[in-house]
Amino acid sequence: MSRITKQQHEIQLQQIFRMLLEAKTQEEIAKELNVNVRTIQRYTQEIDRRYGQMQRQKTDDTLFTECQFFKNRLLTLYKILESKASDVKVSGTETAKCCEVAANIAIDVLKMESEGIRAVTEIISRNNNNNNNTNKGGQRRGLGNLGSSQSKNDESSIKEYNSNRKF
Repeated sequence: MSRITKQQHEIQLQQIFRMLLEAKTQEEIAKELNVNVRTIQRYTQEIDRRYGQMQRQKTDDTLFTECQFFKNRLLTLYKILESKASDVKVSGTETAKCCEVAANIAIDVLKMESEGIRAVTEIISRNNNNNNNTNKGGQRRGLGNLGSSQSKNDESSIKEYNSNRKF
């Protein structure tokens, strides 16, 4: 059996990636390409190493952006309610309702902020774990010493967090 060249390897990776996107199973891909299922499994792991981290980062970035948009919308609503509540033309009952809704919005924004901090610490922790697993020789890339000094604090803050807590 002859070894394949780097170019052939890349072509096979692209074919397998395309077939995976078409929701084909590893067995179907192996049969179609006339290779061993173990080869497909190895190539799938390589594809995941290559593209998985990029996709996870895109997902994290998208979620962060969407949360920021939502938080800004909530803050805009809060400002509107605040101005309505302080308006002398608005009745006492309506003012009380505006204040109640504004308070609920403020609580939701605070919850989002605490969730955002928690998510960031989880991402840093996950990235540090990935760096520790992939880097050899004890050298760290990317975030430097952030993870090592904060990981104990992050774990305790995550354990103490209670999403049902009333402010």
